[in-house]
Amino acid sequence: METINSRDMQILDLNCEFFGLSRLQLMENAGKAVADEISKRFKNCKVTIVAGLGNNGGDAFVTARHLRNFDVEVFLVGKRSEVRTREARINLSILEKAGLEIKEGIPEDFGDVVVDGLLGTGIRGEPKEPIATAIDSINKSKAFVVAIDVPSGLNSDTGEYKKAVVSNLTVTFHKMKPGLLKAPEICGEIVVANIGIPEGIEKQCGVGDVSFTYKRFPEGHKGDHGRVLVVGGGEYTGAPALASLAAYAAGADIVTTLVPETIKNVIASFSPNMIVRGLEGEKIGLKHVEKIRKLAKLHDVVVMGMGVGENEEFEAVVLEVIKSCKKVVLDAQGLIKEVPDGVECIMTPHKGEFRRVFGDSDVKTAAKRAKSVILLKGREDFVTDGERLKVNRSGNAGMTVGGTGDVLAGVCAAFFCNDDAFHAACAAAFLNGFAGDLCFEKYGYNYTATQLIEEIPIAIKKCLDFGKG
Repeated sequence: METINSRDMQILDLNCEFFGLSRLQLMENAGKAVADEISKRFKNCKVTIVAGLGNNGGDAFVTARHLRNFDVEVFLVGKRSEVRTREARINLSILEKAGLEIKEGIPEDFGDVVVDGLLGTGIRGEPKEPIATAIDSINKSKAFVVAIDVPSGLNSDTGEYKKAVVSNLTVTFHKMKPGLLKAPEICGEIVVANIGIPEGIEKQCGVGDVSFTYKRFPEGHKGDHGRVLVVGGGEYTGAPALASLAAYAAGADIVTTLVPETIKNVIASFSPNMIVRGLEGEKIGLKHVEKIRKLAKLHDVVVMGMGVGENEEFEAVVLEVIKSCKKVVLDAQGLIKEVPDGVECIMTPHKGEFRRVFGDSDVKTAAKRAKSVILLKGREDFVTDGERLKVNRSGNAGMTVGGTGDVLAGVCAAFFCNDDAFHAACAAAFLNGFAGDLCFEKYGYNYTATQLIEEIPIAIKKCLDFGKG
């Protein structure tokens, strides 16, 4: 059975909102689904709704509204002023305006059916008071227990719990949560309810991908948000510089650019922010492997391949260097057919490069064989790890200008510093295109890769602000 973890569900919620399917509408569909399951099993009985302060409580408020011809009581475990989300507050207000009394506290009599809307999929560790007492009270009751999405207290990803509601029926939304399958003793019968999320949105990159990948630590120090090593250059000077500047723009703290000595000063002239190291000669070759390896060990992510041009040794350099790396981004001349075990990798080919390396293989098969995440660039970008696949549709025809692929590689590297390859690639694909869309608003189709980089911090801020609601 296909499952979805809590992080990907949260990403999906945000992306739905971004693409026009609001979280308020999803809450409505979720609450009605719970009410429908209760109505299938019971008639004209007393139902006690026990709601928490988050969106799980909001689902419970909707459930109460849809339980017509039932004797419904609603208890909020907490204070009205502390209800956390806009959507939950709206649905609480609707109940109040409809004349339904909302009681604060924990009920003494749970009636025939109790609806557990205390905690959702985000719980980690043991529930705190007063939720813990409410869970104990539900478990002591003789009522039929219906859990909304997951039994409160259960880790929806791992199935772990220290204190959790023991339910007779769990109505979970959109897809099965992996933790439910690992804790059958507290989940009872499980119903997976369709709440109207189309597959086309689930498989699409959006602001949610960026919001959950981009990291900024309030107590962080220099380097905590990522150290990136860019290895490239030769025939072309702009490509490694653009990748490096994009990594900075996307949040990396330290970016070192390692290029042939002959173009070192040219690269350094792009910006005073550049940290540029030189390799003897005009091309990167096998004689440089040890120096690259030493620098690679000082960085979180190594990006290789952009701007190299014709270089017969470069593939061998890549194969040797990445043996010492934990995370790599491979682009252009850095692309290889297979990554060694123990190396997490993002490859960023365009269609021509993909055919050169992988032939006529489809992208999912190629990713599985390469043991890498592949971000296939095009009018639509495809991101896959060989199992999962997402499409990105942000961006516009102005992004055919040279250098935007180098920018994408730099963004991938910055995000990859603090996330896994698949999520980092999805976030980078959307952000790169989103920044391009911001460029289009300013310049029309005729903008440059450097102008694209300037929009990256703005695009990130817009994604984060959208996530805050």
